[in-house]
Amino acid sequence: MHRGVHALSQRATDAFETARARAQTFIHASTAAEIIFVRGATEAINLVAQSYARPLLVPGDEILVSAMEHHSNIVPWQQVCRQTGARLEVVPINEAGELRFSEYERLLSPRTRLVAVTHVSNALGSVNDIARICAVAHAKGIPVLVDGAQAVAHLPVDVRALDCDYYVFSGHKCFGPTGIGVLYGKRERLEAMPPWQAGGDMVRSVSFERAEYMPIPHRFEAGTPDISGAIGLGAAMDFISMIGLDAIGTHEQQLLDYASLGIARVPGVRIVGTASHKCGVLSFVIDGVHRVQAIFG
Repeated sequence: MHRGVHALSQRATDAFETARARAQTFIHASTAAEIIFVRGATEAINLVAQSYARPLLVPGDEILVSAMEHHSNIVPWQQVCRQTGARLEVVPINEAGELRFSEYERLLSPRTRLVAVTHVSNALGSVNDIARICAVAHAKGIPVLVDGAQAVAHLPVDVRALDCDYYVFSGHKCFGPTGIGVLYGKRERLEAMPPWQAGGDMVRSVSFERAEYMPIPHRFEAGTPDISGAIGLGAAMDFISMIGLDAIGTHEQQLLDYASLGIARVPGVRIVGTASHKCGVLSFVIDGVHRVQAIFG
């Protein structure tokens, strides 16, 4: 795709770019150029860490994450901090599993260069108020990356309404293939970032002296892409849209309410994560037993 003149190459290119346009519509991005296909949310976070954060950070700078993050939204920032001398700061959560917003505001300092926070906690089900998080950060000129892996199949996502700078998710979390995912970035952010990987279709022209890079999104899609994975992800988004996220959310909430009431009646069992706004995740501990987690949807 993108390289051949044969009819099959053209068909593959059309199907791949149609999937990109489908992802744009699914999360309400401004343009398809803001959709980068990657191997998953983890690779998307690493791309931003290495292409955006690493060239920017100097010793003493800070990356701000929350205590409810999946390790995929912790380890890339730990690595880039070790590479640059920056520090990782952590926003605490309360007993219910909710972000302590007053602490978040306090930790936003003149040295904060990026906020990286989950939309929905994979362990607690807590739903963060991303629009509010972004508004407070942007008031201080700080960009925000959102890990949306646990959100896109359960909540309507509008990246323009949230006003996040980056939003990432994985295909398999929304019933698509494994090994495919999406990095959304505001156009001005992506255009200012250098390529993370090189080779293949990310170059417009190349000589032994220099290379001229393609514009976004192709600048960040080095090598032969996962064509079938992207097309499958587009089909999965169609599947979710056909059912409707409102219907999905209602059904999952009914399951969560039913299970929560039942679990609460079992002696020796304690639910972990009782946020006032949460998705279909029920985590609990049993006296004398390792932690058990049930995920609905």
